[in-house]
Amino acid sequence: MALLEEPDTADSDPGCVDDPEPAEDVDAQPCEPRASNLENARSDDSDPNLEEFFGITCLAELRMSNEFIRELQTASFNSRHSGLNSEALNLLKNPQTARFAMESQPDLRLAFDIFLASLKGSTDIYNTTRESIMRRHPEDSIPTYNQIKKILAEITGVGSVVHPMCRNSCIAFTGPFIDLDHCPKCNEPKFCPISGQCHEFHTMPIGPIIQALWRDPQSARRFNYRRTKTREIIDELRRNNGNILVYEDFFHGRDYLENVRSGNITDNDVILMFSIDGAQLYAHKASDCWIYIWVILDFCPEERYKKDFVIPGGFIPGPKKPKNLDSFLFPGLYHLAALQKEGLTIWNAADDRTFKSQLFLGLNTADGPAMAYLNSLVGHHGKFGCRLYCPTPGRHKTNGTHYYPALLKPIGYTMAGCDHSDLSHFSTSISHDHYFPNLRFLLASPNDTQYKKRRLETGIVKPTIFLGLPACSTLKIPRCFGSDIMHLSTFNLSDLFLPLWRGLFDHDRLDPPSEWPWAVLRGKVWEAHGIAIAAATPYLPGSFDCPPRNIAEKISSGYKAWEWLLYLYGLAPALLFGILPEPYYSHFCKLVRAMRIIQQYHISSSDLTLADQLFRSFAYEFEILYYQRRKDRIHFCRQSVHALLHLASEVTRIGPPICSSQWTMERTIGNLGEEIRQPSNPFANLSQRGLLHCQVNTFLSMFPSFRPSKSDIPRGALDLGGGYILLRAQDRYSRLMKEAEATAFRTYLQHHHRHSLAQFGSDNWPPKIVRWARLRLPNGQIARSRWKEALKPVNKIRVSRNCRINGTLFTLAVISIYSSPLPELLSQSHGTFTLCKYSGDGNLIVINVTCIRAVVAMIPHTPPGIVDTVGTEDKYYYLVERPGLDVTYLGDDHDTM
Repeated sequence: MALLEEPDTADSDPGCVDDPEPAEDVDAQPCEPRASNLENARSDDSDPNLEEFFGITCLAELRMSNEFIRELQTASFNSRHSGLNSEALNLLKNPQTARFAMESQPDLRLAFDIFLASLKGSTDIYNTTRESIMRRHPEDSIPTYNQIKKILAEITGVGSVVHPMCRNSCIAFTGPFIDLDHCPKCNEPKFCPISGQCHEFHTMPIGPIIQALWRDPQSARRFNYRRTKTREIIDELRRNNGNILVYEDFFHGRDYLENVRSGNITDNDVILMFSIDGAQLYAHKASDCWIYIWVILDFCPEERYKKDFVIPGGFIPGPKKPKNLDSFLFPGLYHLAALQKEGLTIWNAADDRTFKSQLFLGLNTADGPAMAYLNSLVGHHGKFGCRLYCPTPGRHKTNGTHYYPALLKPIGYTMAGCDHSDLSHFSTSISHDHYFPNLRFLLASPNDTQYKKRRLETGIVKPTIFLGLPACSTLKIPRCFGSDIMHLSTFNLSDLFLPLWRGLFDHDRLDPPSEWPWAVLRGKVWEAHGIAIAAATPYLPGSFDCPPRNIAEKISSGYKAWEWLLYLYGLAPALLFGILPEPYYSHFCKLVRAMRIIQQYHISSSDLTLADQLFRSFAYEFEILYYQRRKDRIHFCRQSVHALLHLASEVTRIGPPICSSQWTMERTIGNLGEEIRQPSNPFANLSQRGLLHCQVNTFLSMFPSFRPSKSDIPRGALDLGGGYILLRAQDRYSRLMKEAEATAFRTYLQHHHRHSLAQFGSDNWPPKIVRWARLRLPNGQIARSRWKEALKPVNKIRVSRNCRINGTLFTLAVISIYSSPLPELLSQSHGTFTLCKYSGDGNLIVINVTCIRAVVAMIPHTPPGIVDTVGTEDKYYYLVERPGLDVTYLGDDHDTM
């Protein structure tokens, strides 16, 4: 059963300005942040006096938020809020300092082998297997299914804390709500008056899981990645006068490095990332469920995002959205706060020592609607709607309640409160100094009317619960709330541009789409465009995952994030050429070029500078080309365009956005959703599967020998070293090289091994070779040879024989080289539309296989207006690279502002 992604709707945004009064009546104050108007306000965001803030709070809802923060500030394992029984608390404070002796208990070893093998099946598989073994070997003592689950929990120390919740999902009876008998939102009783039962939700405390991950030497050594990487970065900064040449991880960000320098982060600490999202268990009935996870950033990126190492933290059942998310997050954050205050005792099995660790919460991530619940800001339709809380004010239409970040002032625009002058798209920094003065101003609201005004003026709904965590154990508020490259680059931008290009965007009566020069994807043009997208499928390698479907047919039936990614930044620059007119085509290609850079795991500082220039130029030109300073088009200027202005600076602050994106959260939702086996009670089943997921992954980290043995090199493969492996099929007998291949081989020998030519006489030429079908690259992609791939029809394969090459020649492969890309297209598209010709055997060379860096797609296509001046039958092909891999640079840099 797949979980459906929750749509990004304004209705799910708790901070939307939806007051019935006209916006200009509410907005009676200047649009700048309110720091200058506050009496006795602090001038910076360092160590705010939260008790002072709490003392001036008047409104009941705000006081309740303050109470959750107060409880976190005084977090202690001796409090009733900890939720841990005495046994669990004793293990947390006094962890085991020896490995569990599994080798001395063969019956238990056998039981776990059966249990792990039957995880994806029903309990009957375990029980039937156990009974069969017991009949044959009655002397064996194999635990029952329930017994083995209990033993699993005891060995790992991983369990869940269960709390009651409102049956309508309004609140959880935790923190300040713990003693209530009825829900303060809907007045439903905590316990059913008939059965005495209550609805429950599960939280998995993070402390025991981290302790268990250190109890095997191999698992403990995974934590060394951060320490090693941090020292490498510091050495690089010393060598390069404080400059970072390549950004590869969160640890390259200045916020992390500043906390290392100040001593807030030490070698003993563990760095966490928190991520949350909502999903629907069923498509056609209310079944909202919220899930949050922990990601251990100390692990290397190749491991930390995998299913085996992502840690479910809590499940918030439906059937409706929570009305007070803080009450559901409270148990997990309370446990974290107690660990940060008292320290987590860890036994390191790798060097047999015990130490204290203060967990550091590095980042909190979510999509747009969920982030508004975490950071407690107004959301994307507020006057200050930037999720990073930059001080850029929005503008609204007459009597409108939604604000839009139009930086250029509309012509003839005299709207009180938001008719400020033009703002620059090219400013270079963001300050958050205004957050705490604005929060103080909001909390001092004397009544609801003033609260609504101040909420609008500050962009803050309430204090975030994360203020309760120790300030030295997390990035500062609101800097700990990052961007979301996944939803921004896919759903958000596609939801802007496709309706514009199709003429379906909301518009005023006097601005008909028939007069929009960019609205070209309509009628038969739109249908043909969809067919061209689907036709590219056979030419996209299998390593590109799911290819985009016919967008003209599937856009309204769940086009996926990965499909949008491949379409917008892979296929669209080629398929829109000659259809989307200038200057709109060139403008779009700026976005593509910049987004290809920003989605990489490795971003050089020079590339980052280029991406920043392109993003800012794109955002400025968007307002010039589409919005055109028209009052009736203010709604064109969405936060998705404004967010591009911050992407590059966020890289320097917290590392490449792909390292903190929602891809991990989305995959976790999908993985857990597939494990639901009880449709009658899906929420409880999901919680139990999540707990079992935590326990099993922890167990496998403690006992790596239980992991299924997987040979890294398949049978019959040939390891070439450096991560390159030849994979079968393979010729059974040697064969003569073709004439064109032999010519290329001779050329190679003449240039690189002149002394070897003498051994080849006319009788030995052309030489005999044995062909291999596939080559596995260090990045995991599989490059295939034309020998086997050409045996199948093109509609039955995913072509994987086009490769990107560079490096020094050594070991050999025969390849056919495409022509140089058409320079005028490369220039016009800012390097995003690479159109080449393929000559087959007419342009062969011999290279070393270690020159092959990635598998790419070369898709046949002849765009409108391109005439074959040579008159041959050679076809044109355009290049598509897998998103996230390092991008290729061809020819000169044609990007301009």
